[in-house]
Amino acid sequence: MSFISGDASEIYKLGVDLAQVGAKSIPAVRQVMSDAGDAFANEWRSNATATSGEHGKHYPASITAELAFSVTSVAVDVGPESARKQGGMGRGFEFGSVNQPPHLDGLHALDGIQARVDRMLDSAIGHLFP
Repeated sequence: MSFISGDASEIYKLGVDLAQVGAKSIPAVRQVMSDAGDAFANEWRSNATATSGEHGKHYPASITAELAFSVTSVAVDVGPESARKQGGMGRGFEFGSVNQPPHLDGLHALDGIQARVDRMLDSAIGHLFP
C-alpha cells in the first residue's frame, strides 16, 4: 500500500474559504432572486397588458412577485394573485378557455429569464468562490 505525503495546508485553507461562502452569499442571492422576480413579473405584466384586452384590463395588475424561503433555498413566486382583481382569471388568460385562446404571457416572459438570472447570480456571488 502506498501513501502520498505532502503539505495539505492549501486544502485546509480552501475548506475554510468554502465554509464562508454560504454565509456571504445568502444576502446576495436573496437580492438577485428579488430583482429577478420583479423583472419577470414586469415582463409578464407587459405581455398581459398587450394581450388581455378590455375584458382583462385588471389582470396585468394582479401579477406579483414574492420571495419564498426554505431551509435550503431562496425562490421567487411569480404570477397572478387570486386575491387581486381578475387574478383568479390567470389560468384562463394563460392557458385559454372556451371563450379565448391561450395567451401564454407568463411563458413568453420566462423566455430568457434563466440566462439573465444566471448572469445576475454570477455577478453577485461568483467572486466569493476561491
